[in-house]
Amino acid sequence: MAAAVFFAAANLFALPGVQKTVPDASGEYVYYRDFSFNRESYVGFLYYDDSTYEARYYAPATEALPAKNIDLLFSAAQKNGRLEMTGERFVVPPQQDDVAIVNYIHDLVYELSGRRAKLLEPPLVDYEKAAAPFMQAGVFVSEDYEAFGGHVQMLYDEAVPIFNLKKIVDYSGRDVFVAATIGQIESSKDSSFAEFVPTQNYGGGRKSAQIKSAKKETLSFRAEVGKNAALVQSVLADKNWSLAGQSLWTLGDSAIVSLQTLALPEDAADGQAKLAARLLRLFALSKGGAYCDLSALDVHAKGAEIKISSRTYNPKTKKNITDIKTLRAAASNLYGCFSLAIYTDDYQANRGYFDKMAKSYSCMVEKN
Repeated sequence: MAAAVFFAAANLFALPGVQKTVPDASGEYVYYRDFSFNRESYVGFLYYDDSTYEARYYAPATEALPAKNIDLLFSAAQKNGRLEMTGERFVVPPQQDDVAIVNYIHDLVYELSGRRAKLLEPPLVDYEKAAAPFMQAGVFVSEDYEAFGGHVQMLYDEAVPIFNLKKIVDYSGRDVFVAATIGQIESSKDSSFAEFVPTQNYGGGRKSAQIKSAKKETLSFRAEVGKNAALVQSVLADKNWSLAGQSLWTLGDSAIVSLQTLALPEDAADGQAKLAARLLRLFALSKGGAYCDLSALDVHAKGAEIKISSRTYNPKTKKNITDIKTLRAAASNLYGCFSLAIYTDDYQANRGYFDKMAKSYSCMVEKN
């Protein structure tokens, strides 16, 4: 049986004084586009454990200014139910004129953790009811925040690590602090947090073409899920696809389709909103040097089905990938998962073809 068990309980934490139903895992991070600066600027926070964090300020180079990079590790402890910074060490030292930015990072840590701690309930979003796009759906909280112009709306969603903050909207309705990507470093050698760069749309290196018509074919995978039952998944496709593994097919060098069986722990499916938040966190995390563009993330939930569409960009390979996943409950804590990864240019040139394929996904338990 090909299965993936996720949501392991080890190394899961939460900010001091904060209750979460979707705890943060070691290595998870979030980057925000910060519009309070006169130049394009980003602030990122990385979570190692309940007492160790990393914060980074990054501003890309312009014609007039060189890139600016400030990176610091800091320790923290809980004091009176709130986060208290207890020490820091610079990974990338600031310049003499960067003292104001360092102080600003300190203020952000205290302000964002303190404001998150005031929430009485974890900000779970019911995506079955949410009609707004991902970056507009969540729990809005009115606050006075002088650094962002006074009266603001802060949008929260547990799918976003650490502060659960998606964005801050000022009194005029303008986004002033917006989550750009979330991710997770996978080892001490993983430099994806330290090397984050903003959204890139790569194109021109490959020529997209319309997919030629071919004889219809069903891609299917059967996995034993007990002595007397099997999970059967299928998707309608054609002879353009080639079998590349037990449950893996490729469309030339353009796309990959897989059919997976996901076995969840007993508490993982405890409510659709909680499950959606955990799945979003799992599938939207940037990994392997490819960053998920949260502005392009889309999620739809209906009954026992969750659909997640994301887009990543990789500064090193100069590739944009669109990823579409459909997860469907087949039995208690057992899900089937259809996954399609494709070059974004190819997806846009053949969107009808791929969307139709995704909609044909079938998943059911059959008795032996």
